[in-house]
Amino acid sequence: MNALALPPAHSSAAPRRPRIVAVARHRLGRVLVRLVPEVAAQAQIELVGLAFDEAVEAVRELHARAPVDAVVAAGASGEWLRQHLDIPVAMVEVRGFDLMRALAAARALSPRVGLVSFDGPSEHLAQLDALFGMGIAQFSYRGADDAPACVEALRAAGVQAVVAPGLVADLAEQAGIASVLMYSDDAVRQALQDAIHLARHSLAERARHERLNTVLGQLQDGVVAVDLQQRIEALNPVMAELLGASVQELAGRVLGEVEPVLDLGATLRLREAPAEEVLQIGMRTLVVRRAPVIEGGEVTGALLVCRDPAVIQRADRHLRANQRQRGAPTRYRLDAFTGNSALAQRVRELAAQCASSEATVLIVGESGTGKELVAQGIHTASRRATQPFLAVNCAALGESLLESELFGYEEGAFTGARRGGKTGLVEAAHTGTLFLDEIGDMPLALQTRLLRVLQEREVLRLGATAAVPVDLRVIAATHADLASQVERGLFRRDLYYRLAVLRIEMPPLRDREADIALLAAELMARRAGRAGVPAAQASAWLAALLELAAGYAWPGNVRELENLVERLLACHSYLAPAGNLDRARLLEVFPECTQARPAPVRERLLKGARRAAELRRVREVLQSVQGDQAKACAVLGISRATLWRRLRDEESATDAGPTPKKTRAL
Repeated sequence: MNALALPPAHSSAAPRRPRIVAVARHRLGRVLVRLVPEVAAQAQIELVGLAFDEAVEAVRELHARAPVDAVVAAGASGEWLRQHLDIPVAMVEVRGFDLMRALAAARALSPRVGLVSFDGPSEHLAQLDALFGMGIAQFSYRGADDAPACVEALRAAGVQAVVAPGLVADLAEQAGIASVLMYSDDAVRQALQDAIHLARHSLAERARHERLNTVLGQLQDGVVAVDLQQRIEALNPVMAELLGASVQELAGRVLGEVEPVLDLGATLRLREAPAEEVLQIGMRTLVVRRAPVIEGGEVTGALLVCRDPAVIQRADRHLRANQRQRGAPTRYRLDAFTGNSALAQRVRELAAQCASSEATVLIVGESGTGKELVAQGIHTASRRATQPFLAVNCAALGESLLESELFGYEEGAFTGARRGGKTGLVEAAHTGTLFLDEIGDMPLALQTRLLRVLQEREVLRLGATAAVPVDLRVIAATHADLASQVERGLFRRDLYYRLAVLRIEMPPLRDREADIALLAAELMARRAGRAGVPAAQASAWLAALLELAAGYAWPGNVRELENLVERLLACHSYLAPAGNLDRARLLEVFPECTQARPAPVRERLLKGARRAAELRRVREVLQSVQGDQAKACAVLGISRATLWRRLRDEESATDAGPTPKKTRAL
């Protein structure tokens, strides 16, 4: 293979120059070598000195290394290239004036002139010859094998000068017959310009095709485009995978033959897009959509899109969740349920078992025992952990508002309904978990609607006519005795059994006495730093508080314990004015903790706390009036005898020594 390549462009920022292969040998090849430098700035041109099948293979090899945008060729070899290559071919055309000029040049060499062409004798030239008596004998050949026979025919006809393509012209010269090349320089220049235009168009088409492939490659759906004969023109890797072959192997094949169920013949005939279908391709179920491709009012092909239902479901899930913007991330895991007691361990074990199941869960327990914490922990430990966790308190909303929150509504369902309607929590929790707190306070009418959601796995918005399928896990919680409410007709029996498939009973804090100190220390550790209290001091105060609350029933459970820790930190400057905890003030700030003591002890503690408070007040007033007892009695609203008794009691309690001089003088 002979190849002539022009120097490449030096600017890396410039767009790629078209790459053109000129196929020619013999005399035409030499003309191209001479003329190619004229267009070197416009294109990179390589010369291949072969013909027919050899030229086809050579061009294919070059194209495999780097894309060839166009080919320049002439004569029979050029027609052969057109038939066997998918690359545009610009032919060196023989125009009338060029032919007349060549024949005139041949006549100047000899009166007996022959004309050789590859496509048969020209009728127009024969008529011209008969009219003017030009004496031109026409001959033709079909390929390289015919060329020697054609030259013999010229010699036998007594032709002494011939106008012919390059191969025949060279063979004629070797046989002693004068020859003139059929192709003029102008014709070759025009062919090169035609090739440059074709190459630029080819480059633009290739760029467009690459952009299309880039777009198709990013799609999650399988996409394939075919022409009118259903030959595959473009497809993406997802579609190629569905069809079980590579993109390169499938290009150009008939889609209906590759996969009969995807045949697009009816779409091409009917010129319309049918409804989506659900088809089985191999072991996969796909949603298939067909559509004709119409350009300029004419059908030029068809398009087929295959979508995985799982992709549709994921998109649907994200749309539902994003519409409500209610799926805040869960805060708690199961290990957040603090405690080393047997009861705490049992709750964590039961919750872990519930997390491995898809059944509904009923969590029963007093307020403040951690029902929502456990619900979040179950969700976080389940297969739905990455999906929405939505919660609603059924006791916090009225019936109509709770209904719209749970089930949503369509636009215009009632006066004041917002445009576009509203996605309910049931619908927004699709693929996730819905937590229904205080389920025992849900109105009976809504209990019926919830039961249908649990049974049919679909939800009907207010004002809607079509139900929306949902896949969700329901966890309910209550402090009420639902079984008792069922017997009294306050709660639906069928819903109760639907909810209580799995059941967790939350122990009250009073039954987890061993966990109280651990819980309190954990609560204090999270808050002491924010309150600016040193950890050691906070720990000592907490120990004093827990000692005071020994035996306390904790009716508010962990929430009440958290309340007391917050109060301890908030009142720390009052409880320890000099840095040391004042136990009398501790009793004053936490009077409920004395409820754990027997009545006589509780009365004694409270009486002591009151006496300590009164003495503090007396001392503060005496100090403010510079020890003037008369003024102090007036401020306090007590008699001098009462003042004396209180000061005496203080001396007795503290063993402070002799009564002050002014006190004795009372």
